[in-house]
Amino acid sequence: MSGASAQPITLLSALREMRALYMRGLRFEPELEARFNQASAPGRMLHMQITAATALLLFNLFLVSDWYMIPDAFMLSVKLRLFTLTPLVLALVIFGFVVRDWWLSHTPPWLTDVIAMVGTMLVAGCLGVVLMASNSPQVSIYRAGLIPVLIFGNLVQRLRFPRALAVSAFILGLFIYTTVARQGECRPYAIIEAPMGLLIIVVTLYTLISNFNLELDERQRFLQNERGQSLRSELEQMKRGLEDLSNLDPLTGLPNRRCFDGYLKELSSQDGATTAGQGMALLLIDVDHFKAFNDRYGHPAGDQCLRQVARAMRSRLGEGRGLLARWGGEEFVVVLPGATPQAAMAVAEDLRQAVAALAMRHEASTTSEHVSISVGVADPSQAGADERPLVDRLVSRADEALYRAKQDGRNRCVLAGVA
Repeated sequence: MSGASAQPITLLSALREMRALYMRGLRFEPELEARFNQASAPGRMLHMQITAATALLLFNLFLVSDWYMIPDAFMLSVKLRLFTLTPLVLALVIFGFVVRDWWLSHTPPWLTDVIAMVGTMLVAGCLGVVLMASNSPQVSIYRAGLIPVLIFGNLVQRLRFPRALAVSAFILGLFIYTTVARQGECRPYAIIEAPMGLLIIVVTLYTLISNFNLELDERQRFLQNERGQSLRSELEQMKRGLEDLSNLDPLTGLPNRRCFDGYLKELSSQDGATTAGQGMALLLIDVDHFKAFNDRYGHPAGDQCLRQVARAMRSRLGEGRGLLARWGGEEFVVVLPGATPQAAMAVAEDLRQAVAALAMRHEASTTSEHVSISVGVADPSQAGADERPLVDRLVSRADEALYRAKQDGRNRCVLAGVA
């Protein structure tokens, strides 16, 4: 075929491609990898401590086989197993439990794995030393003791794959070295060394594959958990966003009637004077001659007028003094917890002046050349005492005060119950 060149596929390149594919499965982006290691560190440390402590018992039980199979090196085995490795591993396990929190917060997660890897290699090395020291005819069979060590490191402790690979290579190298180094000696069971070597190779491959799959499964579970948390976070943000939207007036950005009702409900559930209906004032605000403004300048201009009025009042009221909400149409409402009638009137006048300071032209108004507001103020002392809820009575009294403000010429603040 002209214009195309065929690239030969070699076994080596195929293996390299497979290795790259597998290793990508065990590596995240640096930030995600750090989170994965940090999240798995406490569980892995506890798992390694428990498995190491349990394995010590089994490790020392093999002294029984040492007594029968390599009696000439038995005392060396006792020294290595009982008096060297056992105190060392126990000290590490106990130390890990004592300083667990400090260790997890001050050391990198890989360090625990490296210590476990070195410990596994020391166990294998202990067997290698005994193998080289013994002249027992059963030394060839004794090498089978390397297989449980291999299984322990790769499957029981579940070392991370690169370190499991290092342990496997070390044990295979130890098997080969102890076999080759004793080639010139008379060994009755030498015939089983080749099959045993194949067995160790097969066990190494199978345990490494299992180790890889175990880590891959752990990483996939972590990814699923991360995605689940991310999805829950997004849903929570969407929920909060929808709640915010449901509580805000889309035109002015102020809290709406629903938010106003919730705010009053929250106030009524609190202890203290507010619950008893004391120290709270309500302001009902109306934009003067707003219908005439709409008729003169059009509805888009009317919407802009309401936005600017809302912005001016919100800026003047500030944070923490009370709630300013859109009541409906051109009406607004303010709740002032803890406000006396005098303080409420001062706030009302402040809001009126803030709107007047806008100097927004209103040629259709018979009250002022600029947009103005009228405010009716009520507090519990003027709310009366009928069967209606306090808020309904306050709104009713504030509405009466607002009506009086309009009757008296608008662009003013009137306190309910004051002639």
